[in-house]
Amino acid sequence: MVIPIILSLLAAIFYAATNHIDKYLISKVVKKADYRALILVSSIIAGGIMTLIYLFICNFQLAFDIPSILLLLFNSVLYTVANIFWFKALNRDNTTIIVIMLQLIPVFTLLLSPLILQNQHISVLQLIGGLLITLAAIILPYEPTHKKFNPKKLLTLAIMTFVSLAYAAWSIIERYVNQDHDFNQTILWSNITLLLVGLFIFVFIKSYRKSFSKLFQTNKTKVISLNLINEILNSFGDVFSTLAGTLASVALVSFITQGIQPFIVMLMGLFITKLFPKIEKEKTTKTDIIKRTTTITMCLIGLALIEFG
Repeated sequence: MVIPIILSLLAAIFYAATNHIDKYLISKVVKKADYRALILVSSIIAGGIMTLIYLFICNFQLAFDIPSILLLLFNSVLYTVANIFWFKALNRDNTTIIVIMLQLIPVFTLLLSPLILQNQHISVLQLIGGLLITLAAIILPYEPTHKKFNPKKLLTLAIMTFVSLAYAAWSIIERYVNQDHDFNQTILWSNITLLLVGLFIFVFIKSYRKSFSKLFQTNKTKVISLNLINEILNSFGDVFSTLAGTLASVALVSFITQGIQPFIVMLMGLFITKLFPKIEKEKTTKTDIIKRTTTITMCLIGLALIEFG
């Protein structure tokens, strides 16, 4: 049991690192928080490279049914739209706050899974867990010192609610396709369709194309290298999470990976703020830390009820 726990923790660490890299990219590297170039880098370049990697893994076998390809194509569009709003939200608030709001994903996964996947049911304890996570997300925009909700943070919460819904739907659809296909083949076609979506945006949407071209004239090396590092770290997280899932229950792995991730993001944020404030600076007041710790704990309890209830 120790090995899957360690693997799950490693996955959480890798995922947390990608969150902070995304924050650095949108707030420090790309001028005027122009997410458009980042979207094309993550879809065309990262998607293209991951396609090549999985072509080798799949021995260049491309056999896949058309309905599943179309479903994954829709999924890639959904994923791209979610990424756009993810970057918008990251630019509005601290990484830790955004990642805590992202804990709404298990809530939407809980509600959507019975509609798409087979043998999925919702218990009363799971509903209570979902309500607890939702309450934690609602608490975040509230400012105790002013005794009112911050309108800017409420808008951020609305954006992250949509992002969480989109990511949950994306994950469920990929799992649905993977039910009748080889895992690596599903990932291969997920990346192929993501590449196609990126190419479509580049060709037909001028503002994205101009932003992408401007990036290559100014800061291409840093952005591309950081995006590739992000994809590699995310892939390592997926690998460790998958390996852990073969050694322990999916519920336990999901609980550790998703539940611990916000704590790790917060600790990383405090560490970066203390030692490298030019890279990222999060609020470190006693009130902010207590609020984050409280809401993360609520999310952890809520996730435990969802996964084990």
